[in-house]
Amino acid sequence: MKAELIINHTAGGGKPEKYISEILSYFDRLNFEYHVSWTPSSGSATALARQAAEQGADLIISVGGDGTINEIINGIIQSSTQPALGIIPAGWANDFIKSTSIPRDILQACQIISRKKTRMIDVGLINEETYFANVCGIGFDADIAALANQMKTRYPHWKTLSAYVYVFATIQKLLSSLPSFQAKITIDGHVLEKELLLVAIANGRIEGGKFNITPKAEIDDGLLDICIIEKMNRFRCLYLLPKAIKGTHHEVSEVSFFKGKDILIELNKSVTAQVAGEILPPEKKYHIRVLPEKLKLIIP
Repeated sequence: MKAELIINHTAGGGKPEKYISEILSYFDRLNFEYHVSWTPSSGSATALARQAAEQGADLIISVGGDGTINEIINGIIQSSTQPALGIIPAGWANDFIKSTSIPRDILQACQIISRKKTRMIDVGLINEETYFANVCGIGFDADIAALANQMKTRYPHWKTLSAYVYVFATIQKLLSSLPSFQAKITIDGHVLEKELLLVAIANGRIEGGKFNITPKAEIDDGLLDICIIEKMNRFRCLYLLPKAIKGTHHEVSEVSFFKGKDILIELNKSVTAQVAGEILPPEKKYHIRVLPEKLKLIIP
């Protein structure tokens, strides 16, 4: 087996640096060929993954966080060969693996990869351009992700806080009034119109480190889970916050859940979205659909 390790050394405030020698020593003992690439900048993992796939890699291994994973997924799917994805979690939140059985421990994750067991999982596609395996959030949670990214850049030593950086960003955002937007949402032909705080379209369950935004989502059921949160004031949102962490926010009247294969979101203004914590350009229309069994994932 020919593998490509794509390492984002800045992920998790520099978390991979601590483990890279152990990771490489482990793979040196395996009986398949591997090559190491380092991401020089944000977005570069997509091109590196696509290039490695076209050069014959059977397996692309992400050493980084959720952003790195998602970039690699885009590179894999854009390639003609579409190799398997292995994950060594080394980010701030490591949200995606929480919807899988992949261990959080870095060296245990290496051992899983060496066994080469795979599972086909679904992938979402946004506006026929961007693929995602976990969550696409539109509205307030994109604002939170943007602020969290600023915090991570400004205070990289906060890596000891791990996923809690998103909770702090949420609390800071709640200190001011909350934006909202009008949306017409069509889910497999069913239409609803509401004024919203956010809408999350999910393949996995967890986003923002601690938020169990779509607790019933499955990564291989051929469906996307949609969580819609209607406009509310910041005090009502404070009431919602702990429930969203526990995954019990279905109890809140402003929250509703749906499942679907094809989702069209039409907005009254351009609204920002995020995928794996990375900010997408604001749009007035988001067409999101599921691609069943699109990605081969290494699992325990």
